[in-house]
Amino acid sequence: MHRMTSASFQVLADVLTDGGANVDALLKQFDSGEEVFANPKGVGLELVYQVMAEAAKRTGNPDIGLLAYTRAHPANLEVLGYAVMSCATLGTALQRLVDYHSLICNGFYMCLDHKPRALKLIGFDISIEPSLTPRPFIDAGAAQTLGLVHWLLPKHKPHPLAATFTYPEPADTSRLERLLGSNLMFGAAYNSLTFSKDDCSIALPTADPALDVLHVEYARARLNVLLNGSMTARVRRVLSERLAQGVPSDLDKIAQAIGVSARGLQRRLSNEDMHFSALQDEARLMLAHNFLRNSVRSVKYIGALLGFRDQSSFHKACIRWFGMTPGRYRQAS
Repeated sequence: MHRMTSASFQVLADVLTDGGANVDALLKQFDSGEEVFANPKGVGLELVYQVMAEAAKRTGNPDIGLLAYTRAHPANLEVLGYAVMSCATLGTALQRLVDYHSLICNGFYMCLDHKPRALKLIGFDISIEPSLTPRPFIDAGAAQTLGLVHWLLPKHKPHPLAATFTYPEPADTSRLERLLGSNLMFGAAYNSLTFSKDDCSIALPTADPALDVLHVEYARARLNVLLNGSMTARVRRVLSERLAQGVPSDLDKIAQAIGVSARGLQRRLSNEDMHFSALQDEARLMLAHNFLRNSVRSVKYIGALLGFRDQSSFHKACIRWFGMTPGRYRQAS
């Protein structure tokens, strides 16, 4: 099961409360009564999505997720917050978010696309189909990210050059435009915020080279503990490596590479509320994005490399992931 930390969910719960929602009542409606705010395993994203979608309905406020801007703070990132604050520039801080976001949530694939004059922070929801991710959750992510950027650079408060959202265009976009500007795209392949390279080169007032080394080492150590104790993380790593090399990556081959039986692998993944097919799909999505955007390899070659039996299957997968064919996705900005 894809999860976010309990501390991260607490921030979202506070946002919903700010908007007039009764979070306790919503949790009782969708949950079995488990104490989600103190669960060391975190909170399942399915529950988070249900609570946020229902909160928007009950309050009659489709923009409720945007209230997360006022709650943005490095402390919400826990260990990662220190590593972000000590970065030299905004650009390195965004890269730090990408590199260590798994400390906060494992339901997303994040990357930073480098353009000639801009950096685009991209987020793919790998927990379910992007079209099913509720708008309040997506808005909260964008609002918290912008709020964090403004906290890091309080004198400049850079605004995005553009923002994209996977949900359809709302009837009223005025609040979105006030927060994120007018260059908005809806029904997009992914959620993103684009910042100018000039803004990304601005030095952070909290930058500290000596502390940065310590904070990164600690974040890396925490991430290693998280990954090494998880069969899900081991399968993710092996899948990504083998698929990128075009090596057969079905269940039997991955189990053999890890050193367990196929049945044992399935059982251990099940104990972590995860399925092999979901991890395989996730790895293919990540690599498809990278190869289509950052290589000159043909679409046919990429599909075969990722283990699709024919081009039609790869096309269908890209439509499910990105809302468009691989050729169109490659051409999209």
